[in-house]
Amino acid sequence: MLVSITNQADHHLSGIVKSENAIGIELGVKGGGCAGFTYQWEVLFDIPDQHDIIPLKEGKLYIKKEATMLLINTTIDFSTGINGNYIVFKNPNATSQCGCGESFGI
Repeated sequence: MLVSITNQADHHLSGIVKSENAIGIELGVKGGGCAGFTYQWEVLFDIPDQHDIIPLKEGKLYIKKEATMLLINTTIDFSTGINGNYIVFKNPNATSQCGCGESFGI
């Protein structure tokens, strides 16, 4: 399995796609952040080339090919609570993660 998405995360991402009148959301990984890599999001209005595609209730999640190896078996969740609302990555490939969850190390 490449990436799994919880119902809460699907609802959140689908809401963004719908409100932006987009075709989907792109997820990538780039070097940086306090732990080595950061997750990168972008709302998409045109179909990109060379992506893995995961259907959402509204639109699709497009995962950049170069991020695939870093995201295999990752679960994407969405948390709401006293600290706010945010995306949570449960990435079994990460050997370290910063406190905010925005960056990770391999």
